Amino acid sequence: MATIALLTDFGTRDPYVAAMKGVIASRCDARIADLTHEIAPFDVFGAAFFLRDVVPYWPPGTIFVAVIDPGVGTSRRIVAAQHDGRTFLAPDNGVLSLVIGRAAVPAAGPVASRRRPPAVSVQNESFFLPNGSTTFHGRDRFAPVAAAIANGTALSELGPPIDDLVHLDYTPPSYGDGRAEGTIIAVDRFGNLITDIEAAKIAFAPVLRAGSHVVDRVEQNYGDAKRGAFLIVGSTGCLEVSVANGSAADVLQLGRGERVSIVTK
Repeated sequence: MATIALLTDFGTRDPYVAAMKGVIASRCDARIADLTHEIAPFDVFGAAFFLRDVVPYWPPGTIFVAVIDPGVGTSRRIVAAQHDGRTFLAPDNGVLSLVIGRAAVPAAGPVASRRRPPAVSVQNESFFLPNGSTTFHGRDRFAPVAAAIANGTALSELGPPIDDLVHLDYTPPSYGDGRAEGTIIAVDRFGNLITDIEAAKIAFAPVLRAGSHVVDRVEQNYGDAKRGAFLIVGSTGCLEVSVANGSAADVLQLGRGERVSIVTK
């Protein structure tokens, strides 16, 4: 039995997620799993990093449906792709760019990357709900297409192949001799400032600089940490800035998108 894993910015108070699940359940016998529905509204960037961090822990064969879709009803494409044995269905707005392709850096704005794995543009309307709306493609298009994939429909039946998926406007980290440059890519609910700098690529005692702040203490866990801001290797393997029993985001007044540098202590 296939698993369909849902990721949206819908929340759960409104009927949107329940409607999607109803369409899927009425069309296939797949398991339906909730990754989260608490992505901030329209936050394609946040959803892309969420997927990057969770997809490796899901088994091959999983069908991921990501509906963070500020362009719903416009000419933006719906795309489906397979990568590492998993299937992805999403709007073509960059939300898949960290899980099925390179994390390259466009200069500005979402642009097309022509070095990505092949995908298809979902255009076969026979898989959509009849008389669908222009404002709820999650229910009317994504859900029935996901059910069709779970029932064994090949991606080639959904639409023509494409090789120009939209890519995030994101600068990946760089590493040099005794130095690294990166970005705070997320702030979790505890206020930890999560960077994209991989600890395994730092072969020196790190000092982090972000804005006017310098953090030069490394801790191994939260429970034994001394007061004040410190660096720690988070569960993603990347460096994080934390404050014991507090919010580093609040204490340092830093947030997502802030550029950071790591230098040798």
